[in-house]
Amino acid sequence: MTPQRIPLKLTLESCQDLKILYLDTDLGQLDCLSSITGIGDYPQVEQNSIKVDLTFGTCRILSIDGLIAAKQTMTRHRDRDMLIQLKAIKERSDT
Repeated sequence: MTPQRIPLKLTLESCQDLKILYLDTDLGQLDCLSSITGIGDYPQVEQNSIKVDLTFGTCRILSIDGLIAAKQTMTRHRDRDMLIQLKAIKERSDT
C-alpha cells in the first residue's frame, strides 16, 4: 500500500513479476499473493483451502492444516504464538 494510491493498471507484463498486491476494497484491504510459503502456488493453496459462504458470496480460505503449514515456515514471535494456538484448535476439532 502506497500513500499515493497509485491507479492500478494490470497487464500481463506488469502481473508476471508481482509477488504481492494490496488492494483497498469496500470490505477492507485484500492481499493478493502469488504463493504462500509452506504451501506453494495457487493449485496447492486451493487444495489447502475450504469454501466459505458469506453474505456477499462464496470465497475460499485456508484450512486449519493450511494455516499450520504456512505458520510453520515463519519466524516472527506472533506467528510462533499463533502456531501453538492453531495446533490446539486442530487438536480440539479432531476429537
